[in-house]
Amino acid sequence: MKIHVEVEVSPEEMRRLVGLPDAQPLWDAVYKRIGEGDSEMIQQMAKTAFTEGMKTIDLSARVLKSLSGLASNRKNSDKATAEGKDPESSDGNPQKPTPSKAAPARRSASSKSKS
Repeated sequence: MKIHVEVEVSPEEMRRLVGLPDAQPLWDAVYKRIGEGDSEMIQQMAKTAFTEGMKTIDLSARVLKSLSGLASNRKNSDKATAEGKDPESSDGNPQKPTPSKAAPARRSASSKSKS
């Protein structure tokens, strides 16, 4: 079953419906101070916007870099699988498993031989 509902509401009505506060008086005060030439406030707002913007750009760049790395790893893996190669091997030769060193066996006090 699929139900499609279409509602026409203004931004103000939606804000009230969701329960968000009315920020218009705050923005009116900000616009008034900017209009009066409050350079200290303008500088502070610009500094904050620039700093936060750079953080967002840095985060976006890191996410894109990691996604491109994942994509290239998958592409190499798919290519190696299609060619019948081990995706972990860079030269196409299957890698031999490396033997791991086994931990020494532990003996309980009752299993030790008495001399």
